[in-house]
Amino acid sequence: MAGLYSVRVSGSISAAHRLPDYPGPCARMHGHNFSVTAELGANALAQGMVIDFVRLRAAMDAVLDRLDHTCLNDQPELDPPTAEVLAAFIYSRLAASLADDRVRVLRVSVEESQGMSATYTEEA
Repeated sequence: MAGLYSVRVSGSISAAHRLPDYPGPCARMHGHNFSVTAELGANALAQGMVIDFVRLRAAMDAVLDRLDHTCLNDQPELDPPTAEVLAAFIYSRLAASLADDRVRVLRVSVEESQGMSATYTEEA
């Protein structure tokens, strides 16, 4: 059985959203300081690393910069703009920008408020 190495990178965005069909206060516009953590893995290391942290940080920053200080409802790909949908969106963008036969995105977690988070991962 092969082992799995993994690394994580975290970042954050400040963004507004509303959940139009939600039967409660979240239907109104409000904001969050979202914390995002991505975990990448590989069965083998290259130069002793899963991935260069500089490359990983740049990829994460590129995705998050597009979302920071925006209204998530203005992003057609985020419908509805929940933490779950946001986690899947960030996962897909990271997977596309870090496409590699050796390295893969394992999961992305989005914490909307302290102690409340959603995680997206693809089944193996």
